[in-house]
Amino acid sequence: MKRLLQGKVALVTGGSRGIGAAICRDLAAEGVHVGFNYHANPEAAAVLAAELVTAGVNAVAVPADMGDEASVLNMIARVSAELGHIDILVNNAAICPSGPMESYSWEIWERTLRVNVTGAFLACRELATSWRHRQARGKIINIVSQAAFLGSTSGHLPYDSSKGALVSMTRALARELGPLGINVNAIAPGMVKTEMVMKNLAAKLDFYLSRIPLQRIAEPEEIATIVTFLASDAASYITGATIDATGGMMMH
Repeated sequence: MKRLLQGKVALVTGGSRGIGAAICRDLAAEGVHVGFNYHANPEAAAVLAAELVTAGVNAVAVPADMGDEASVLNMIARVSAELGHIDILVNNAAICPSGPMESYSWEIWERTLRVNVTGAFLACRELATSWRHRQARGKIINIVSQAAFLGSTSGHLPYDSSKGALVSMTRALARELGPLGINVNAIAPGMVKTEMVMKNLAAKLDFYLSRIPLQRIAEPEEIATIVTFLASDAASYITGATIDATGGMMMH
């Protein structure tokens, strides 16, 4: 890209590893100052923040539990205080418990929805309110999943359901916030080489490849470049869309 984003500020939830870390790096390469949260690995978060600073931008890693309202609000306040007004929100944080339907307790179900959906809602609410008051044109990008449409073959009912809810939230917010010049879009990745899926890939790689017309597993960086595009003015006339990034698995 042509540095259409230089000097802007982004908040990437779940940004310390996997797709989130790739998003942070790709935005930083475009001159975006990046704040991100982590939940369990402060060492990895500190390494990534230092890497982003070395790339020439300001960066801050904030400990935050996306399933707790006070923690989400503190995260936004800290990123805003250290980097300035947030222009771009990437809702990437998610948890993904595994097992058959009968294995899930109320607590696991509720926790998954709280982190994956309610946390994203809270971040959207706070930043959209700020943008409205400042008459700013913000960008929201939600990372969903092909499982929102196809379901999982390996048993992730709470996760799949949460991603379906996030797709619906994307459309509802796009309609509500469009008149304010705020773009809200989603990206639905298929199989991506991250820690979350490496065990399944090692066990059933041929099965997964058989479902993907492009016959390969995506790299996190390939998802990150789509985020950067949607965050830029090059995508100013796109809102309410869910981008299929599944190597052809969905084709919808």
